[in-house]
Amino acid sequence: MAEEYAGRGVQFLFVYVREAHPGEHYPHHDNLERKLAHARAFQQQFNVRRPILVDDLQGTAHRAYGGLPNMTYIVSRANQVVFKSDWTDPPTIRWAVDYLLGVQDLRRRGGRVAPFYAELQGYRWSDPAGFQTGLERDGPKAVREFAEAQARWARGEHLGSLER
Repeated sequence: MAEEYAGRGVQFLFVYVREAHPGEHYPHHDNLERKLAHARAFQQQFNVRRPILVDDLQGTAHRAYGGLPNMTYIVSRANQVVFKSDWTDPPTIRWAVDYLLGVQDLRRRGGRVAPFYAELQGYRWSDPAGFQTGLERDGPKAVREFAEAQARWARGEHLGSLER
């Protein structure tokens, strides 16, 4: 998608923030050198061809943009957030980029536009087997801790006291 839209002035960046499920093979980042090494390994393993920016050890960028594990933001040339999704879903991103480029084309032709706020409940493809493979890549600790978290979720421990 990054290559497809490059000629239309759209730039895609990947911000590497943290190991979502650290394990023995890819542990928690305790220094910048390790974090940079993990980002390079990620780039090679998944053949990421767009630029990767690496957040600091404190997760400053990650916290500033919501703190969720796989978010997507589209930021305008005026540095305004014009799209935000709490999960990276390529079809939804494609729709948003096409929509925003259409608005840009309309403005260039002299059309008047006014912003409005909208929400969308999106649906993404889920690949539990692929996710499990990723956990196993990180190490047995990641597999165990995720299974424990799923058990806590199933018992309702993720809910606040008023919601139980």
